[in-house]
Order: sequence, then structure tokens, then C-alpha cells
Amino acid sequence: MRLYLPLATLVLLFSQVLHGQDIAARPGLEIPTMSFSDSARIDSVPHAAAHRLLPGKMSFMERGLWGENGILRTVGIASPLTPEVRKSELSLRRTMLTAHQIGGFVTLGLMATTVYYGQRALDNFNSPEFRTLRNNHSSFVTATIFSYTATGLLAILSPPPLLRRDEVSTTTIHKTLAWVHFVGMVVTPIIGSSIRHSMSELQLARYHQVCGYVTTVALAASLIIVTF
Repeated sequence: MRLYLPLATLVLLFSQVLHGQDIAARPGLEIPTMSFSDSARIDSVPHAAAHRLLPGKMSFMERGLWGENGILRTVGIASPLTPEVRKSELSLRRTMLTAHQIGGFVTLGLMATTVYYGQRALDNFNSPEFRTLRNNHSSFVTATIFSYTATGLLAILSPPPLLRRDEVSTTTIHKTLAWVHFVGMVVTPIIGSSIRHSMSELQLARYHQVCGYVTTVALAASLIIVTF
């Protein structure tokens, strides 16, 4: 028994040294409450780092406007980043995106009316009624462009979300369709401005017609995908 106690003490000392424990810091031969493997396991868990207030993935516009050193914070329009400030910005984002969605349906209504008058003008290309129909069409084109621009800016200029997941979702499809109707909103008016009351430009009017329908369908699909 007398031989066993010193031997047990040596084994315990060797075990403590092997596990990298600070023997000198402990009085006597107390058995440690935490082994080296437990300590390593705790160290492998990320400590409570500073909570990210901005998503890791932001667009050029978001970073330039709402980043930590973005223009809006530099000039004092937006406050420096704090949890309270981000909470207010997320509330503003929800408001702007809600207005963006409402503006999208308003724009769709204006665009559909534009297409209606455009189709009627094309059907009456050689009719005296053509000029009146074209004027109505042009008026709604202007209203559609204004509404489309304001609606788009509400989304582009809104504060970034708290977290942005890198996965395919309805929002991803919505943004993909946004590129389609954006291109249509650029190309369609350019073609339309080149059309005059001439039979030689009837084919050009057909291209304008197709672009108008494609743009309208893309806009409608982008709204439906995030609404229903």
C-alpha cells in the first residue's frame, strides 16, 4: 500500500504534465476539473465575436451607400453603425420594399395601358386615328418610364438586409427577371422613337411591339413570383 501511493502520485503527475496542465499553479495534487481535450474542444468553438451588422455579401450600390464607410454615413445622412441604427435601417428597408412592390403593380398597370394603345396604333397604322392613338401611347410611355424608374430606385437605394443567403429563391428569380424587363425598358422606347407614320417602318414597329410585350410579361412575372 505504501508503494502504491507514491506510484499513484507519479502516475497522476505524469498525466497532468502530459495534458499540459499548470501544476505549479495548483496547491497539492488536486485532480483538475477540466482535461486538455475539454479545453481544446471549447477553444475550437468560435467565441462571441462582434455581431455583424451588415451582410457579408453586398452589392456595389449597397456598399457605397450603406457600408461602414458609405457615402450616406460619411456625409451624416445615415448614423454610424450600431445595433439600434441597423434596426431603424431594417425598418426603413421594409417600408421601401413595400413601396417598391406597390410601385411595381402601378407600373405594370401603366405599362399594360401603354401596350394597349400601342397595339391599337399598330392595328390602325394607316388610319386617321393613328395619330391620336400614338399620342395616347406616348403619354403612357412617359408615365411608365417615370413610375418604373422611381420603383426601381426604391429597391436599389434601400438599406441592405441583415443577412443575405447565397441560395436560389423567389427573390433570385425576381432579380433575374428584373434584368430582362430593365433591358426591355431601355430597348423598347429607343425602337419606338425611331418609328414614324410610314409603311416602310412597319417592320420596325413590329419589333417595338414584341419588345413591349416581352417587357410587360417579364415585369408581371417578376411581381407574381414574389407576391403569390
